Amino acid sequence: MIQYYYSDGLAKHGPYALEELKKRKLSRNTMVWHHPMEKWLPAEQFPELQELFEGETTVEQIPGTPERPVQSSRLNPYDRMPRTWLVESILVTIFCCMPFGIAGIVNAARVETRFNNGDVEGARRSSHEAGKWTKIGFWVTLAFLLLYAVFIGIAVAFDHY
Repeated sequence: MIQYYYSDGLAKHGPYALEELKKRKLSRNTMVWHHPMEKWLPAEQFPELQELFEGETTVEQIPGTPERPVQSSRLNPYDRMPRTWLVESILVTIFCCMPFGIAGIVNAARVETRFNNGDVEGARRSSHEAGKWTKIGFWVTLAFLLLYAVFIGIAVAFDHY
């Protein structure tokens, strides 16, 4: 029995029997491997996995030919990659609140990988999480600085009496 492995761009998963693998959310570009293969290949290159991609059509222009439907890894060709929040997360990590900034960086790093692997919904979730942690880090730091300024103001006011 062949044992399959697949990669979601972040981690490798497996081993799975063919029927178990078919239950996973694989796109055409998901990298798959089994012994004795030398290298990982996109799932679309495995004849036994073709039934997973039936119905996934988009329009792709091939030079010199009219537009025609072809198979694609994303269901909607107009999906745009969500905002990554990477720069903002790095700035929050450096200047504001390191723990929240790091959580933002980790999620921001996942956005592009997931989007390129055809997991548009996963990319949106990672973008949302990155934005959430980045904003929390910024506002927590701003609140801390405001409270600190109030505390210093009160301390200076009582020092004069």
